Amino acid sequence: MEERKLNKKFVILISVILLLLVAIIVCLVVFSSSKKSNEKSLNTSLTEMGRDFYENFYYEQVGSSADERTNLLSKFTDIGIKVDLENLERYKDGEFKSKISEFVNNKTDEKCNKTNTKAIIYPKSPYGKTDYTIEVVLECGFDAKN
Repeated sequence: MEERKLNKKFVILISVILLLLVAIIVCLVVFSSSKKSNEKSLNTSLTEMGRDFYENFYYEQVGSSADERTNLLSKFTDIGIKVDLENLERYKDGEFKSKISEFVNNKTDEKCNKTNTKAIIYPKSPYGKTDYTIEVVLECGFDAKN
């Protein structure tokens, strides 16, 4: 009879331990999957900063006439104008500094590389102030599957 009570207590103890382990595993899975990727918001933010830089600074500095501007910008239609985080941090007396400090991969906590994370601006004909496309390159541990 004593042996039966010990076996019953042992089974209950093992059951409680297993339930606790399952609860811990479920909590870990829920917590880790709730950390969403912020890649899209970083892309949007860098696109906006690139747009501001190009339209309000770069475009105004290139050439003194429409013909001169067209001639100069047409050289960048394929290679693009690259603006990295380091340069954007200095733009407008550091206006984007706080935004750039947020450039961290939420999933891995990896900070974005300030020289390799950049907006690439491709001017296009007729080379007006808003005639361009922007490609964003993030180097902070995001992979193609995110």
